[in-house]
Amino acid sequence: MRYRPFGRSGSAVSSLTLSVGQAMLSRGREKALELLYSALEDGINSYRLETADPVVAEVLGEALSHVERKLVCVTLTLGLGDGRSGQGDFTAEGMTAAIDKVLHFSSLGWLDVAVLHEPGERDLPQSSLNALTALRATGRVKLLGVSGDA
Repeated sequence: MRYRPFGRSGSAVSSLTLSVGQAMLSRGREKALELLYSALEDGINSYRLETADPVVAEVLGEALSHVERKLVCVTLTLGLGDGRSGQGDFTAEGMTAAIDKVLHFSSLGWLDVAVLHEPGERDLPQSSLNALTALRATGRVKLLGVSGDA
């Protein structure tokens, strides 16, 4: 496996990131865990939660509980909803609830990156920006990012 430096943090992340979502659970919890354990054995240390789905977070947390937390990078995509309703939520309450839900069910302690997926120009009022600042200040999220199509 190849690794890349992760910004100024001094961490190194695998050049491959495993995207983790509801599709991973389609064959059952045990198969999902087998996939995650295989990824870990192959050196993948970067994982992206597609949504804040509590079952997916719990399975990822179980697999990563066997690794020292600081050795893996976990990203949560915000703005895709919970994967069930299809509605994104960039409100302060919605983003805070999504992050807290993932942290509760996964027992990861913190998220390395929270990525806002295609927020519109009116999707981030000052209250949302304040909530993101508070999430970083309390250590629940280390870094913030924005993704989208150009």
